[in-house]
Amino acid sequence: MVNTDYVSQNMFDTNGHTANKYYYRIVGNRDSKIWNYRTKAMTLGVEWLDAACVLVEIGSTGVFPVTIFGELPAGTYDIIIYVQAGDNPADTDNVEEQWTETKGDIFGF
Repeated sequence: MVNTDYVSQNMFDTNGHTANKYYYRIVGNRDSKIWNYRTKAMTLGVEWLDAACVLVEIGSTGVFPVTIFGELPAGTYDIIIYVQAGDNPADTDNVEEQWTETKGDIFGF
């Protein structure tokens, strides 16, 4: 089930590569904490599988929505898209794309 409580939703376009599986991880830009998809918290030392947010393709378009969850605290984050090589996400998967996203007021006001 995809959490639709998001601040923003970006699209990852594979340019027609529809046979691959993709996922993303959210990493704190300043403190390297990682979004734990299962506990909905930013922490250090997250298991790779717990940090993998699976991407679901829109039809067979090669376009995948990337959701920035509402539970994510205000801050600046690196969004890293991976192509999944095996049965499960793994730290050996290749990075497909990466960008930085700011959520909310980074000064905490």
